[in-house]
Amino acid sequence: MNDKINNKIVGTWILVSAVLETDNNCLPLFGKNPEGSLIFTKEMRFNVILNDPDVPKFSTEDRSQGTYEELKAATTGSLALYGTYKVDEQGDFASQHIIGSTFPNWNGLDRSTSQLRLERNEDLLTENLILGLNTRVIITWQLIE
Repeated sequence: MNDKINNKIVGTWILVSAVLETDNNCLPLFGKNPEGSLIFTKEMRFNVILNDPDVPKFSTEDRSQGTYEELKAATTGSLALYGTYKVDEQGDFASQHIIGSTFPNWNGLDRSTSQLRLERNEDLLTENLILGLNTRVIITWQLIE
């Protein structure tokens, strides 16, 4: 832990919007009213939770007994990941290492600014995740503390 590091992204953020841009299309992610939180700690750890609060409840209280449709909706309607991150000398986001994710393909993944860019403008943080040619996820967060 180094309290002297200039870190422009440290804090607790809440989700404002999440969209997938492909060519000229813009599709909402995590439903019409997405919810989520993002936490960057001064110890250089992060946690992200994204959720579609409108996913229907399961017909059972045991989530392992959900139907195919219920499990698919729950999987596509949520994402969580955690790991470590680095900032550069100016305090801007430099990279992240995903330790774990509800999308197992991301476990152990490292991302630099060529794949993921975070830009802060006052109390808003815009995340640009490049998924492929002309395809990206844009997530906007608002600082709450």
